[in-house]
Amino acid sequence: MSDTTDVPENQRKIEEKPENSSLKRKKFEDPNKKVDPLEELPMKVPFKIVDGVRHLAPYWACYRTRTKGRWIGRKMVEVFSGEFLSTNRNYAKIACKMGRIYVNGEQMTDVDYVMRNGDRVEHWAHRHEHPIRDLPIRVISETDDLFVVEKPPSLPVHTCGQYAIHTVLGQLRVNEGRTGLRVLHRLDRATSGVLLFAKNYETDLEFKTTLKQGEWSKEYICKVDGVFPDEEQVCEQPIGPLVISMGIQCVRPDGKDAKSRFRKLWSDGTQSVVQVHIETGRTHQIRVHSQFLGHPIAGDQIYNSAVWGPTKGKNADYQKSFDELCEDVRNTHKCENWHEKPNPEFEQRMEHLAADTTPITPEAPSLTLEQRPEFDEICQKCNVESKKVPENHFQLYLHCLKYETKKWSFKTEMPDWAVQK
Repeated sequence: MSDTTDVPENQRKIEEKPENSSLKRKKFEDPNKKVDPLEELPMKVPFKIVDGVRHLAPYWACYRTRTKGRWIGRKMVEVFSGEFLSTNRNYAKIACKMGRIYVNGEQMTDVDYVMRNGDRVEHWAHRHEHPIRDLPIRVISETDDLFVVEKPPSLPVHTCGQYAIHTVLGQLRVNEGRTGLRVLHRLDRATSGVLLFAKNYETDLEFKTTLKQGEWSKEYICKVDGVFPDEEQVCEQPIGPLVISMGIQCVRPDGKDAKSRFRKLWSDGTQSVVQVHIETGRTHQIRVHSQFLGHPIAGDQIYNSAVWGPTKGKNADYQKSFDELCEDVRNTHKCENWHEKPNPEFEQRMEHLAADTTPITPEAPSLTLEQRPEFDEICQKCNVESKKVPENHFQLYLHCLKYETKKWSFKTEMPDWAVQK
């Protein structure tokens, strides 16, 4: 299936990988062979740049995934309808009827199929990548073993959901022909700053071992709402998932240990620029901890919102149950919020195609991507106009300034928004 990212369609927990646009559909040749999605991306997808934003033309791709534990024993179409929130609610059932979904290498047209442990799933779909800012990926350092860059905001590090070519690894491959890079750590899509890659297995193992052992010093800069206290603030609240399919986290008693140290650099009386050292690396850790302290990151679409309660989640005082909070946050960021206006004809067509009384002839397994049309009748993005992406979707006021150990150190300049004028 498709789609993940930050907002509104963050399904980062379900990572499916695109297959080569030149390949025909076929059974898995080696069920245990890992597929590098970057090597199978189309290289010459048309794009245009409008007002500094890079827009990629849609293209056909194959998404792959394996059954997650929470899917076992549930109907496949129900699982996908609930997990992949960027599609029409009837999409999964219709895609199944059309023969676009393969389970363990076999075309699956049974809409009542129940997922089993170990199932390998392929889904052929029309992919519309989200736009990104047209910014360079600056090289900080390069050796035979290591490649370090300054990641610009707006694009994720690696393939996830609707991002593939529009990722750091995707852009490095398409624009510079770089392949085989191993991700040593991650930064959120809208976060900028120091990003390290290993060039070989030995370096990958060495750096990840030191990371797990807590030997990395990780320094970030963020801009938060309000006047931050002059004294250092230490937050050790545990962090756990709130909306799993969107990757959204929260402070919760049963979460994982997390520790962040905040120190104010300066304030203009309305917002503050703060230095942060994190001793753990939980998902969205700085964003969640700054929210808990009552100073959420300025413009943060997810965590700086009244949906978290009257005080926007300060002290984890949500004024509602976790279930209610989960539902409210999910609804706030569901994909429909990005649609300019509904398309009644599309909705009616999807209802008709999904009906048990509507027969559909499955597509031929030998169908190639070159034989597919530019417009897909069941693709939501082909049929519904989207709103213009707001600026705060592209950039978060959060920057990875420096990563270092006793053996090495990499840093960037301070971002413009963090420099006191």
